[in-house]
Amino acid sequence: MDAESKQVRLADIAKLAGVSTATASRALRDPDAVSAASASKVRQALSVLGVETPHADESSVPLIALVRPSAPAGNVDPYTHLFEILTTRMFAQGIAVVHVEAELERTEALADSLLGPAGNPATGLRVSGAIVLGGGAAGALAGRLSERGLPLIRVSNARHDDGISRIVLDASDGIATAVQHLVHLGHRRIGLAVLRDTAAATRIAGFRKSMASVLHIPATRDQAPVVEAAGGPMAGVAAAEELLGLGCTAVIACAPSLSFGILEAAARARLDVPRDLSLLTVGDMPDADVIAPPLSQVSYDWETIAASALDEVEAMIASPAPAPRVDYSVTPDLVLRASAVPPQRR
Repeated sequence: MDAESKQVRLADIAKLAGVSTATASRALRDPDAVSAASASKVRQALSVLGVETPHADESSVPLIALVRPSAPAGNVDPYTHLFEILTTRMFAQGIAVVHVEAELERTEALADSLLGPAGNPATGLRVSGAIVLGGGAAGALAGRLSERGLPLIRVSNARHDDGISRIVLDASDGIATAVQHLVHLGHRRIGLAVLRDTAAATRIAGFRKSMASVLHIPATRDQAPVVEAAGGPMAGVAAAEELLGLGCTAVIACAPSLSFGILEAAARARLDVPRDLSLLTVGDMPDADVIAPPLSQVSYDWETIAASALDEVEAMIASPAPAPRVDYSVTPDLVLRASAVPPQRR
């Protein structure tokens, strides 16, 4: 192996292990020169990359794929926090992690790289199981892996009739909580901004049902305005401008990109958040507590979800016999910050 290829391999090891290149280099030269945790991460990365090491006792390290959909440019991955928590947990438990970003056009190739081609499985990584976050391309890959008998569990925000064990993030309850809070603050003109995806219909129905129940109104399209948007902050800007044009004093956003877009639209219109427009986000919002203003949100207990997903997939791996499908539904909690206040009286 020449110097250039060694440098590439070292960078790959460092990236996969989640350590610096210098730490990876020291761990390879002298494992005692780094912490035990760093040395373990590097050994696991070597195992994932198919590099043999002299540590025979490491050969039994389990290998689990952690899958999420590839986020288009300008989008914010709503599963980032859960992805990081799961990675940290697996490393801490001595589990080797394969990070996979799923793309629809590469579903078959990714399945082959994880399990080997159907006719020659010995050439794949031979992962023991998988945790799949989200839908779209990740859901398609989950279906392909499940068809080939891989133990796995999905964490997503919509119910899918695919027969795969799942943990469903129930945004409908979260939206109901958001509506109740905003109405309690005094808002009557509330809009919903939602991504145009497989979960949109359920979220819209939940929003209109909550508006009807809490405000005792028919909750028609006119009285409970909804905008479906494509991904990306600019789509969020367009959605916010439409809802502002309809006279909304508060908006519930169901994706990080939409929240950022709403903040941008408010700034363009010279509106102050929250004085002129209250904003409440449903789901995970990276750095919600340090954004100006800090965003109120309906979010999930990601630590508990990560622990449950990992426990379930480990149990599936340990017991190859068919078991009842796991089907959990998780309800989010309201985290109050500064972006939602009573409407200004005019």
